[in-house]
Amino acid sequence: MPDRSGATIVVPGSSANLGPGFDVLAMALDRHVRVALGGDEHELSDKHPARVAFQAAGGRGVFSFESTIPSGRGLGFSGASIVAGTIIGLISREGVEPIDVNSFIEESRDEILERAATIEGHADNVAASLHGGVVGVADRTVVNIPVGFDARLVVWVPTSSTSTSKSRGALADTVSRQDAVFNMSRVVMLTQGLRIGDRRLLAIGGQDRLHQDRRFDAEPRSRMMCDALARNGAIVSWLSGSGPSVAALTTGEEAEGLVRRMRSIMDEQGGQMLNVAIDVAGARQAT
Repeated sequence: MPDRSGATIVVPGSSANLGPGFDVLAMALDRHVRVALGGDEHELSDKHPARVAFQAAGGRGVFSFESTIPSGRGLGFSGASIVAGTIIGLISREGVEPIDVNSFIEESRDEILERAATIEGHADNVAASLHGGVVGVADRTVVNIPVGFDARLVVWVPTSSTSTSKSRGALADTVSRQDAVFNMSRVVMLTQGLRIGDRRLLAIGGQDRLHQDRRFDAEPRSRMMCDALARNGAIVSWLSGSGPSVAALTTGEEAEGLVRRMRSIMDEQGGQMLNVAIDVAGARQAT
């Protein structure tokens, strides 16, 4: 029988890697998947990440699925779907009432993260979707990184998509000591820059030698848009997840101006430019 509990959750997407923070840093975005137990089931294939996660968590019955996150663009669609499917599956299995959903998510975060990261293959993006805000991840340990200013993201989302597995497969298996030290130092600068809102530290902290260049080689438009966002006033810009989308950090006051300055370039390259807030709440019962 379908589950009639009426539990409905929303889970934010994410921008992962954040320049040097490959598989370590991620930021939750104000774009969401919405999953509800019962009702009319959305037609999802057996390979859809939400369905895979729902079944793996022991969910029973039907659930509906909606998304405002474009898939295959590096904005955390699969990670958010997996987190949502995991949570709603556990809620179904345990018979959690809607009024108790938020407390259940809080109490079950370790299990949710473990299950979601196992399916996704890495923890940074699912951790951001689960916890909200900006997170750093070491194995399955998550820390929230404070953002000490009015941060906004301007995101270029092209019409093309990228296969995450193919993109990751293009990366080198080993890196030099110099490149490892370079990226570690940039992660320190980036996290401190986020904490105190220091534009110079953020700009330095966005540099990377581990993954972006190889991915940009396969997506030259993404490299061009990343450079263009920086030239037009972004504090720092990076390839979002495995791409091809590009995210740029700015302020609430400066975001619309950056979008306007990028409009002619976007018109030439196609796609859309989003002005997106950081979702600080993470996975939660829908209101």
